[in-house]
Amino acid sequence: MRSTTIKEPIGPIHILEANPPVTPGESEAVPVVFIHGMVLSASIWDTQLARVARTRRAIALDVRGHGDSAPPEDGNYAPVSCAADVLAVLDELGLDRVAIVGNSFGACIALAAGAIAPHRITQLILVDPPGDFTQLPVEVYEAEFVPFLRALETEDWRAAVEVGFNNALTGSTTDTRDRILANLAATPRDRLFGMYRGMFAFDAVDSLDRYLAAPGTRAHAIIAPSNAFPFSLHILRPTLTTTTIPDTGHWLMLDAPEAFARELDKLFYI
Repeated sequence: MRSTTIKEPIGPIHILEANPPVTPGESEAVPVVFIHGMVLSASIWDTQLARVARTRRAIALDVRGHGDSAPPEDGNYAPVSCAADVLAVLDELGLDRVAIVGNSFGACIALAAGAIAPHRITQLILVDPPGDFTQLPVEVYEAEFVPFLRALETEDWRAAVEVGFNNALTGSTTDTRDRILANLAATPRDRLFGMYRGMFAFDAVDSLDRYLAAPGTRAHAIIAPSNAFPFSLHILRPTLTTTTIPDTGHWLMLDAPEAFARELDKLFYI
């Protein structure tokens, strides 16, 4: 596996890359790009990178402000801005068309990239996507999410965030829980605040619709059992096909890596 850094307008973006064995005369399958969610890094995909690289090129990137990628000076973590980083990485690597696998906040980034450049993305695999908070009734958003954003600006911000992460870890293994909470503890407030603001304002449904309106595109969601909210993407758009992996939490690629890998294999070869 190769680790490298790509220079970007916002600063360096770090990537991990794994390549398949070269077989003379064999056409290369569409490469796969993996995008992690909040507080994590490209290394969360190590198992999937190694497996996918048996047959095709596989790339995972550190989202801006995560791992070894630079944080934006203006604090902008909007999914559209993060998607611009992804497309710049594709340009730098000379990749015209890819499939994208995005987990959590990374699913928002994947959707934004798909809406911006659907001709470059053959397939979106959304791993427990967070849904579309812009579709909530105003009174629900103001009662439940505005107070949370306000709490992020107080001294009690970490406790507020931990409640949400612990809820998302329902069904997870002890190893997953320990890894996620350790990463959360090391993440600065300004980065979490920037990502939450960006996610809550992101129009995921519109992005999915724009992506799927383009010829030759397809999308699928792999979800945990708890992803059944009124604003869940597959509930707002029932045409979005889904696979549920039982006994998993929000980070299901860590909870059930073999089951998750099997689902990826099925989807890549549809």
